[in-house]
Amino acid sequence: MADWRNVGNWHWKERNCLEWAKKYLDEQLTGVEVSKDGFNAKIDSVDSVNGDADLNIRKGRLIAIYDVEVKLSWTATKGDDKLSGNITIPEVAHDTDDYVYDISASNSSSSMLPLKDFVRKQLTPMITRKLE
Repeated sequence: MADWRNVGNWHWKERNCLEWAKKYLDEQLTGVEVSKDGFNAKIDSVDSVNGDADLNIRKGRLIAIYDVEVKLSWTATKGDDKLSGNITIPEVAHDTDDYVYDISASNSSSSMLPLKDFVRKQLTPMITRKLE
């Protein structure tokens, strides 16, 4: 039944799309991988997506508004060395393209620092490209 008070979707209408956003981010980010100089790093999974993702209609135009926190699991290797950890992106939003990456590792010993640095320098730019 048509809403006679909102003919042609002229006034604001909103639809929650968070479940779709979770699925989309999982498809886009899981499996992102980079290899260089014997180093290899990969996103193993999208652990959580929390926040808001809405599709709005105003004056007949579609407007996407989203602001989510994304948590990822990663693994990095070089030879026999293997390190895993998490990346938290506190704000993936419709009005920003400057992402902050909080990177944690399961082992913080100095011998594993090159693997964590590889994730920071090489894997995070790949994630940024997927989010654009």
